[in-house]
Amino acid sequence: MTFIDIEILDFDANGIERIADDESRVHVPYILSNEPPELWRRCFLSKTADGEARIIGGRVIYLCRKDKTAINRNGECWNTVAKYAEYANRRYREIYAKRRKGESREAEARWQADPAAREFEEWKRNLKR
Repeated sequence: MTFIDIEILDFDANGIERIADDESRVHVPYILSNEPPELWRRCFLSKTADGEARIIGGRVIYLCRKDKTAINRNGECWNTVAKYAEYANRRYREIYAKRRKGESREAEARWQADPAAREFEEWKRNLKR
């Protein structure tokens, strides 16, 4: 399966939550293009400060100033979440590529170490001819 970069599509104005004892900040749910895999979530959250963001399903809940321009597209919070998403996309691809490369090496090492498996695979290939 090919990974497709995850982006912010919008935010859910109805889902914005007040923070008890803090009139100047809110939790804003930014809607993502796809529900991210766990590795992507970890990459994204590794860039955030504790309590700054959480991911629930296909949404990033981000702690933001209670300011319309900061929340909206190209605002401070939107841009920060977008920057973290870009980082997570890039990092996810890097880690996934390393894992795939490692799996290929392991498979090749198993292949080289097991002459019976090589012979069997060659036998199977010859069956199709």
